[in-house]
Amino acid sequence: MLILIVLLSLIALVWLLLLLSPAHRLTFRHQLLAATPLPEVDFLPPVAVIVPARNEASMLPQTIPTICRQDYPDLTCILIDDQSDDDSPAVIGKLLSEHPNLRVIHGQERPKGWMGKCYAVKQGADYANIDGRDKLLLFTDADIVYHPQAVKQAVKFLLANNYDAVSLMPRCTFGSRIEAIGLAGFLTLLTCMFPLGWINDPEKKNLALAAGGFILFRKPAYDFIGGHEAVKHYIIEDINLAKLMKQKEMKIHTRFTPDLITTRMYEGFDDMWEGLTKNAYAGMEYRPERFVVGLIVGLFFNVLPPVYLAWSLFWIGRSVSAYSVLALVACLVMNMSMIAIHFRTIRFMRLPLWHSLLMPVSAGFYVLIAISSAFQHHYRGGNAWKGRRYDREMVEAQATGSKATSD
Repeated sequence: MLILIVLLSLIALVWLLLLLSPAHRLTFRHQLLAATPLPEVDFLPPVAVIVPARNEASMLPQTIPTICRQDYPDLTCILIDDQSDDDSPAVIGKLLSEHPNLRVIHGQERPKGWMGKCYAVKQGADYANIDGRDKLLLFTDADIVYHPQAVKQAVKFLLANNYDAVSLMPRCTFGSRIEAIGLAGFLTLLTCMFPLGWINDPEKKNLALAAGGFILFRKPAYDFIGGHEAVKHYIIEDINLAKLMKQKEMKIHTRFTPDLITTRMYEGFDDMWEGLTKNAYAGMEYRPERFVVGLIVGLFFNVLPPVYLAWSLFWIGRSVSAYSVLALVACLVMNMSMIAIHFRTIRFMRLPLWHSLLMPVSAGFYVLIAISSAFQHHYRGGNAWKGRRYDREMVEAQATGSKATSD
């Protein structure tokens, strides 16, 4: 019984320390907003916005106009149609006629060893460099909606702080309750593992985070790390780009923003399941030992705390003792700390406050996602996304450093 009390106390202590950690508090406290005052600059350098898109016909009319109509003096939007097989060509043709600063590239077949998105982005970056002008490169996603001041604020923020790159984490919007529950819990787990107070610390070179939906690079910095070719066989290319920058002692800064950019990441349950499944096992670098440890930690720290609390209430109702009181106190601290941490995410996402109670549900959902991701990788020929399947041999090249082969 003493061992059980100690274990519950340790779990409670971890949650409490995370709640009180300045690194985690900074995650949502320091945000970049449309109204954030920033120093004026004499010259705003040209920006090339690079947008890979595969089967995004429903999203492009909502997102591309917000990029092309930025309040920015010299901006070109480069859209890469990554071999879409939906209505994208017709949609893109209409957009081309409406936006003179839009350029379109018809993506080529990816070579061996390249992930689809990385190769599409590379084609866009190559096109942006054709004219030889010194410009900033902004890599984004086709499902990101831009505030009119988004690019200007990001550029001014980068220049004012002399950063080599700036990444913005968008606020998610939702079309269904299951999207809100699943993605809110995912974001809380992400911020627990990558609190921005540590992420933006240049001394923590092996801890990095960037959002592929918005990474603004100085071109010399992008070229110095080798561009997307340096991460060509990573499914999670954004975090690995950030790692490369920190390891090479370059200045990258990540911030959340509630209004400069927003996104509906997934359209319903099936889309969310496939998208998160693609990334879950990849985030563990396809290593079974990390998967097992992550599964155990996820269950005991994130899914089971309400069960512990119910058990401790039952115990103290049956017998009031030093042990039962300690168990109840530990379970209360654990659950209240978890709710308070999840509340930070819920407030940022502008969800109803009662969603703060749903962290164990979200965590349980993500545990199932992780199991499915590992199962598909080992027994179903690899994970799939947008009609492509990334086989086991190709994606495991990221862990071995060997040359990947295409499916």
